[in-house]
Amino acid sequence: MRNELLSWFAREGLLLTSVATASDDPQNDEIKVTVKAPVLALSRANHDFRQCPDPLLFGYPESGLDMMNLDDMHQFVLCWLEKAVEYGMARCFVCNRVLDRGGEKPWDAVFVTDPLYCWLLVHFDCKRYLNRDLKGRNPFEITAQPPEFFDMRLS
Repeated sequence: MRNELLSWFAREGLLLTSVATASDDPQNDEIKVTVKAPVLALSRANHDFRQCPDPLLFGYPESGLDMMNLDDMHQFVLCWLEKAVEYGMARCFVCNRVLDRGGEKPWDAVFVTDPLYCWLLVHFDCKRYLNRDLKGRNPFEITAQPPEFFDMRLS
């Protein structure tokens, strides 16, 4: 992840931090600080977490990141997630059924802030069970893969 995107998440207050000491020996005091940026979940499976796509790589101007606010990022991520649905890569986080872009959109993109910062997709009917399926997840145990590159230009 580019430092500029990581700085943007820090500016928006969206970085999680974990501080741990690596040794019990006071002579070798080593402190390990881990920073975690928001991720995207294409399903609840561990292998379906993705790093947040970088708007610059999808055609946003380089200076655009400085001007983006959180609503702009939500819109950008929603476009990316809609492409994932279009390619048949996305599943409901709760029921794990493949999502589609049928006549109605029976699913929604949700930005979760507790216990982790994560955008995910869930059927409207499944939303009430979302907290149950998020419980016990530790953001520092999630390994996110790089995001797929989709052509997100307006047609």
